[in-house]
Amino acid sequence: MAEYSQVVPPFARKGRVAEWFTRWSQKPMGAIPCGFESHLAHNMPLKPITFEEKDLKKLFKLDTPMARIWRKVRKFFRSLIWFITIFGITFFALNSAAFWQRADFASGGREIDSPPLDLPTPISPTINYEPEIIIPKIGVQAPVIYDASYSTIIEQLRGGVVKYEGTADPGQVGNVVIVGHSSDFPWSLGKFKTVFALLDKLTIGDEIILPHGPNRYIYKVTETRTIKPTDLSVLQRSSTPNLTLITCYPVGTTLNRLVVTAVLSEGLVGSIQVSEPYLGEKLTTAR
Repeated sequence: MAEYSQVVPPFARKGRVAEWFTRWSQKPMGAIPCGFESHLAHNMPLKPITFEEKDLKKLFKLDTPMARIWRKVRKFFRSLIWFITIFGITFFALNSAAFWQRADFASGGREIDSPPLDLPTPISPTINYEPEIIIPKIGVQAPVIYDASYSTIIEQLRGGVVKYEGTADPGQVGNVVIVGHSSDFPWSLGKFKTVFALLDKLTIGDEIILPHGPNRYIYKVTETRTIKPTDLSVLQRSSTPNLTLITCYPVGTTLNRLVVTAVLSEGLVGSIQVSEPYLGEKLTTAR
């Protein structure tokens, strides 16, 4: 193989540079280094460069403003998902009895065609019915407490449902207002914490039965609606024998009140309501 002739540049004519250039120019083509830098690399070994894990993370980590914002957004949504999960589990645990009752009704297991008890037909005025409320469609049968004052409603709800102070009695021309729980805390006392959990399932024409004294009154639903807790108009007297049922809604909250209005369809109509409902404070019935 032919060798390159020595063409000595001006900077390589003296000293050690001249000696190095002479040796370099005498090498065959296949052994020619890639230039002056290659010679330096051959005589001055490079120190190996190593990367630790933290260096690699810094190398590939984006630290732009948009990246920082995106990290904050992801952190927020992770926290939100955890909060919703924990809140949902706690909420359903606290109101499990009411939701189980609603699920049972949805599966067709709650509706009944007639009152669960055989109520005797009164043969004389001396026979009195037990004061209670019966709603066949949703399987409700519970005692009604008629003599409770406003200040004792929460306590009296442990034993059934309560007629609101100052409203009419069954059969009177006026407004019978009865309140009851739709849900309550598991540790609360009483057997009627979910008595009105299915009240929103009632529709126009459904029957509500109020045995009271020697008479058995049957009311038929005419309207269902939700109101705010501060709306006291549902307590007012009416010019017809009406029944109003009130409970907290949605189930497990106290945000609104579910109101079911019914009108007397069977039973002896009595006197006209003269009492006035207690309006000293807003209606704050427990759940």
